[in-house]
Amino acid sequence: MLQGKRAVVTGGGRDFGQAVSVWLAREGVEVALCSRVIAQAQATVEIIRAEGGSAEAYECDISDVNSVRQFSHGLLKHEKPIDILLLSAAQWLEGDLQTGGGDEDIVSTINTGLTGSILLTKALLPRMNREQGSDIIAMVSVCGVPNFTQSNAHPAFFAAKQGFSGFCHNISQSLAAENIRVTALYPPDFETFGFDENISHHNQTNQRLLTGQSIWQTVKFVVTQPRSCHINAIHFQGPSREQLG
Repeated sequence: MLQGKRAVVTGGGRDFGQAVSVWLAREGVEVALCSRVIAQAQATVEIIRAEGGSAEAYECDISDVNSVRQFSHGLLKHEKPIDILLLSAAQWLEGDLQTGGGDEDIVSTINTGLTGSILLTKALLPRMNREQGSDIIAMVSVCGVPNFTQSNAHPAFFAAKQGFSGFCHNISQSLAAENIRVTALYPPDFETFGFDENISHHNQTNQRLLTGQSIWQTVKFVVTQPRSCHINAIHFQGPSREQLG
């Protein structure tokens, strides 16, 4: 069902962003991915192409307005519309307000976790596939859930993610009329083991961290549903790293 579609993935140079880029390509999706470090984005593309997939690498610092603008301009030159926009890039910051990071860290955390994704979404909306329908998948985080506090994330990270959640909720309502579905994902701490990790032994609830592969299967489920099915939010339950010791 995904064969021939076009996807844009932010933060595609490492961790979950890299893995989901590979998993999308294995489904026959043409993937355009970005990373702040172009060498990391190119490494992901090499993995995809070595498996016979199609991918393009872009350099983009999602915290920088001009970098986001250049990235979006490059994407808009492509003749095919965008079927899937997966907003995965975010800077992690932990600690309290006084000791958890300098002013520059706080600004960068807000920009990567919120502002950059807003600007990129705005820029790419004209090329979203309205005729066949398209999906925006936002990796929000459990830190975007109101009243959630069980994390050592910095207050700026909480602020970015809760702002991102509000953004997704708002555009989910307005874009539905344009055949664009918006789904916000709220995972707790999770681990991405690799592209082919066997997790069949994860057969007990609340005993292990959520896996990136499980999140990917959720993404795949969402984007392959009939257009009449609009899942606007998915909340995952699971332990944090602190709870597992």
